[in-house]
Amino acid sequence: MRGAATGLIWELKRHPFFEAISEDNLKGLLDHAQPVVFGARKQIFAQGDDSDCLYIILSGRVKISSYSDAGKETVLAFMGENEVLGELGVFDGGERSATATALQETRALRLYRRDVLDFLDRNPGVALQIISALCLRLRHTNFLLEDIATLPAGPRLARALMRIGEHYGHHDDDGALHIDMKLSQGNLGAHAGLMRENVNRQLKLWEAEGLVRQEGGVIVINDPESFAKIGEE
Repeated sequence: MRGAATGLIWELKRHPFFEAISEDNLKGLLDHAQPVVFGARKQIFAQGDDSDCLYIILSGRVKISSYSDAGKETVLAFMGENEVLGELGVFDGGERSATATALQETRALRLYRRDVLDFLDRNPGVALQIISALCLRLRHTNFLLEDIATLPAGPRLARALMRIGEHYGHHDDDGALHIDMKLSQGNLGAHAGLMRENVNRQLKLWEAEGLVRQEGGVIVINDPESFAKIGEE
């Protein structure tokens, strides 16, 4: 991707994965990137696939899912702008550990494994920062699995909504937290370890209590401070 935009480099530098890379080196890396577009509900890669590239998300939303042998889906994470997708397999050369699916039209830059590894060979100091970013993502996954294993349905769903809202949401003038992502109850349930019917029931209870509302398919948490306490129960 010759002539990578200065604005894009500035945005990427805010992400832990890239912040240790100098602007010149980052521009050099992006010169090898290829722009790609994935339509809504398009699978980007599947669990078990060979890992030959990673993606830098420019716009859109992606869900990262793991499937059991019986086909049960667990949504491990949602990802958005300036986040890196598929880097684990690129570094260890193993199979994809999860499936990535675009929730809406998603624009990304694709970097092939050979170019990433060549870049790291020439910039070994960057590797420690990348390891730190990978460890942080692993910690978040561990917290999610711990919630699924130990919390009852209400607190588990509340924590999931707050977690998504903190990363992909904004507060309006009244302090309400708008989750800037249209989430199906099935995807939300797969992220919180709940059946879709349980998610539907819990959301209706919270709506009746005035804790949440839905606007155009987007969940709004009316009082985030009070709502967060549900996850602490």
